[in-house]
Amino acid sequence: MAPITKEEALKNALVSSSMEGFSVSPEVVRNCRRLMNGEVDVDTLIKELLAQEK
Repeated sequence: MAPITKEEALKNALVSSSMEGFSVSPEVVRNCRRLMNGEVDVDTLIKELLAQEK
């Protein structure tokens, strides 16, 4: 069995969340892709998100 791609893993997580009754905003999906692609690390993303709240 071939390993799944990052995009397939994200799609699987989104479908699983939907089946559980949760919706995921496009912004969250974009941030997940940024993390997976190494464009941002977790610490930086958290700082960005906290700064948006102010």
